[in-house]
Amino acid sequence: MDIDISTLMNSLFPTGTLLLALLLILAAFLHINNLNRVYKLMYKLTHENDSIKDSSRDEFKKKLYKEMTVSQGINFTALALASWIMFFVASAYLYLLVPTIFHYSYMDIPELPSNPMGFAIFGLLVAVLAAIIIVFLDKLPEDHRELKITELYSFYSISKGMKKLIGMTVIALCFSVLLSAYIGTIYPAHSLPAEIFSLLLLVLSAGILIMPIYKEAWEARR
Repeated sequence: MDIDISTLMNSLFPTGTLLLALLLILAAFLHINNLNRVYKLMYKLTHENDSIKDSSRDEFKKKLYKEMTVSQGINFTALALASWIMFFVASAYLYLLVPTIFHYSYMDIPELPSNPMGFAIFGLLVAVLAAIIIVFLDKLPEDHRELKITELYSFYSISKGMKKLIGMTVIALCFSVLLSAYIGTIYPAHSLPAEIFSLLLLVLSAGILIMPIYKEAWEARR
């Protein structure tokens, strides 16, 4: 049975998008589960015969999270945050620059496509929005530190090699943005190879950014 290359290529983009979504959703679940597992275990060991109020549980969680924190260095933390912001920018460029997936897009705002700096303004707006969300999450109470992107990696032991990989995602995501910008430039023409390669860089970068979470979850099951 002959394989229709065109049909195969057309199925790669939605498949990759689904894979990206599943990777991120599962990573969020595993991250919260990783911390809750440690919290429940430590709470059971230290308060096995106690009847503790919920307020005391919250204080215990705050203290536990503080003791679990691993200092990764300010340079790595800043680079990791830049990678996450770049990830959101690259995602917006791929999915919102042209209406290939959603019916609404960057093209629906006439002032941006007609502006020579429209692409840059769009990317800057997304970056600012992502930064605002990250800062908002950072203001959550200490017993919800598992939801703070700024402290995502402080709960995991990360090797120098992994830190380098996480830092290099900025470069990969920049290439993803450039490919998506090219797609926007030729619109309404279509370039499936550019879309797929841009998505591939996005998926690979996301995989690297969340790899410490999967590694911890895997090691906990052994």
